[in-house]
Amino acid sequence: MRFDVQHATADPAWTPELLTSAALTRFARAAEEAGFGALGFTDHPAPSTPWVRGGGEGSADPFSALGFCAAVTTSIRLLTWVLVLGYRNPFLTAHQTATLDAISGGRLVVGVGTGYLRGEFRALGVDFEHRRELFDEAIEVLRSAWAGDEVSRSGVGWATKGTLPQPLPVQRPAPPLWIHGNSRWGRQRAARHGDGWIAVLASDQMFRTMRTAPIEGLDELSRRIDELRELTAAAGRDPGAVEVVATGNWGLLDIRKGWYAARMREEAAELGELGVDRVVLVICGDDPGAAEDTVRRLGEELVLPALDEKERA
Repeated sequence: MRFDVQHATADPAWTPELLTSAALTRFARAAEEAGFGALGFTDHPAPSTPWVRGGGEGSADPFSALGFCAAVTTSIRLLTWVLVLGYRNPFLTAHQTATLDAISGGRLVVGVGTGYLRGEFRALGVDFEHRRELFDEAIEVLRSAWAGDEVSRSGVGWATKGTLPQPLPVQRPAPPLWIHGNSRWGRQRAARHGDGWIAVLASDQMFRTMRTAPIEGLDELSRRIDELRELTAAAGRDPGAVEVVATGNWGLLDIRKGWYAARMREEAAELGELGVDRVVLVICGDDPGAAEDTVRRLGEELVLPALDEKERA
């Protein structure tokens, strides 16, 4: 089992102080020193007012934030958690991701999804009803662009007779691509195109907000993982080629409220037995000091004990 962490701006009660250069540096370095495999930023460039005031998560531009974190760390991976592919022209996404991978020395992990906030799509001038079509188009362009192939095709609102994107990502053949989607549709995309599948464990209200299928309990998660393996094999790939990434099982973690570390380790072991490879944690963000302390304590009690001796060194 490996652990990753979403930046503390994900807390609906987040404070802008988290995004000062000093605080962001401390958080990123704390996550790296605590043994987390990746640090993630989410993608909400134009969230609706009702969603924000109703408890929606905070966000910062993932490319700007991860680019900063790349400059103040050396080994932690940089995770888009998750990038909504329909929000951007796919060539722009290919250019931004390849550039970030290049300047970070090959540390990018590209987590992607279809998006779920209808008002955000409207504000960005994108048709919400076409989000799955836009997703599929973007995946094809990303794979071709990362490979260094000339792209000659058309999509929704764009066309090219010949585009040769640059730079290329450092990671060959491409940065890891994690696909979010609790539904069978999402698992099908992960099985065909992904290096990882992101499963969200959360309340019924959260599922309704995110417009995705619920995963209620470990038995259901186990069935979904089995289905993912079957779909991956049916796509002509090694059934184990797609990592399973889970989030939401522990909610918002806060050192001031505490947790039962032994029980968390037991639950992580249970997830591992089901086939989960990684868990992404969400951290309190109302105070930069508490956020950093939470990350460091989780490193001591949960993350570092899961690493072998070589990885801890």
